[in-house]
Amino acid sequence: MRRETTSYERVMFYYSKLGPMFFAFRMGLEGPLTEARLRAALQKNRIEFPLSAVRIEKLSDRTQWITTENVPEYPLLVKPSFSGDPEEELILLLREPFQNEEGPMVRFALLQNEKENQFIAVFQHAVVDGVGAVIFLERLMEHLGNPDLPAIAPGENDWAPMLHKMISQENMEKILAMDPPKFKDNKDYTRYTPKDIQPEAFPVPPFRIHLHGFSKSETEALIAAAATCKTTVHSFIGAMILQCFAEEFGPSEGYLRTIQSPINFRSQLREGSERTFGLFNGLITAQADCPPGRPTEEIAREIGAKLHEKIESLNPLAGYYNFMTYLLEGVRDPEEFYANREAHTPDPYDFSFSNLGRVKMADRYGDLCVKEFFGPTFSATRGERVIGALTCCGKLFMNMIYDQNCFDPDTGDRIWNRIIEKCSSVDPVK
Repeated sequence: MRRETTSYERVMFYYSKLGPMFFAFRMGLEGPLTEARLRAALQKNRIEFPLSAVRIEKLSDRTQWITTENVPEYPLLVKPSFSGDPEEELILLLREPFQNEEGPMVRFALLQNEKENQFIAVFQHAVVDGVGAVIFLERLMEHLGNPDLPAIAPGENDWAPMLHKMISQENMEKILAMDPPKFKDNKDYTRYTPKDIQPEAFPVPPFRIHLHGFSKSETEALIAAAATCKTTVHSFIGAMILQCFAEEFGPSEGYLRTIQSPINFRSQLREGSERTFGLFNGLITAQADCPPGRPTEEIAREIGAKLHEKIESLNPLAGYYNFMTYLLEGVRDPEEFYANREAHTPDPYDFSFSNLGRVKMADRYGDLCVKEFFGPTFSATRGERVIGALTCCGKLFMNMIYDQNCFDPDTGDRIWNRIIEKCSSVDPVK
């Protein structure tokens, strides 16, 4: 199977050659998980999610394609009798560049210690987002729990869906009624004089990761507290984290702080898109004043209202639609074009909060028990601080990753400890 890459995929592939643009999940699994059993389940997943096992081709006419042909097996690193730090193994896998021209787009590690297993999956962000990756891992666990479960291959038209082709008719009509972007008709930006750009070595960021798994009672308290103040759990936890960053940086930088959140576009696409494996997310931000003494509930409602307004406006989705539809029109060589563009400096934000909410992972699959599930853990570079969260089997799991060049480990420890203390001591009836 084969199709041309979208502009979204293409820019992600390009920048992932310049530095890590990947993300990981780590699962603690208890039970007799053997390498042979895992490989058999992975092979079924490969049939069901062919977009995870592609490579890219750039043709003589400078078009770029993804194909499932001649792609090697998923890389699987197995370490029996493992007694080290699984996060160190995750960091090593997260920093390693993907060979986009060879594929595939996901790699794995199994760290074994008798019946205690740590399973790590690292995904190339050019083909999938965190929601899609969880769908992949949920299905993998179903195959592990039931080896007789058949693999169901998608059809030729469904194996590699594209965001801008799946927008619902209602939302598409609204987007087309908006003012088009300037680059739809003004193509001055496509004319440039190529610079002499020397290749640079793939960077090896000194990542630092913090983790915490909350109890069921702590998780239930957070959910109840969010409901009490009439906002989402995402906004409530995001507000508490923002307060922790404000406490650290507010005295010197000011208390107007910014949270960035990935947005899952699947709810704005055609019916049936909720369980789609692919790249269907974008980014939005919200600012809130977080001076000492301002109630968390106020900040949470402000963040929630701002994020909701942006999502409901369809402006984020329209931006991605226009980017994927019009930006590369008239561009002779997209990779050369990106290399010669002026560097874009994103608006500053305190952290990016990637909360996947409740996932459909069960606590048991046959003789395998899911003890913990951390992710998404993004390859945060260039000053990024990314907090990943999900709720699995009634428990909230959170992680924070940052490049140690971003701030020193003592600062990171201090912020993380504040976050955990704040989230663990929520009074649901307040």
